[in-house]
Amino acid sequence: MSALSDLLNDSNVEQLSARRITTIAASKGVEVSNTSISKYLRAVPEEPSEKILQAFSLALDIPMTKLREAAGLPAGELEPFVLPESANRLNARQRELVLHTIRVLLNED
Repeated sequence: MSALSDLLNDSNVEQLSARRITTIAASKGVEVSNTSISKYLRAVPEEPSEKILQAFSLALDIPMTKLREAAGLPAGELEPFVLPESANRLNARQRELVLHTIRVLLNED
């Protein structure tokens, strides 16, 4: 098993099914497929998306930093990144450039 699946299975003390984890995550605003959740519980090797990790975090009460570490990803921080209040002076184009830079740094599309 992978470090991620070990963490997920060790943290799943109530033995929640993939379907139940999906339902809990959806009730908290994170929509993921039952199939995707099931893959990680069975240790199918694939890099998880942030959304998949969020689903597990919400359903199994595991901090995102711990999930990212187990998945071999940069852990990040527990609290969200917040721009300073003065950033509200940026126009739409500038804001998009900031967001694009963040996506590039995170290697997201």
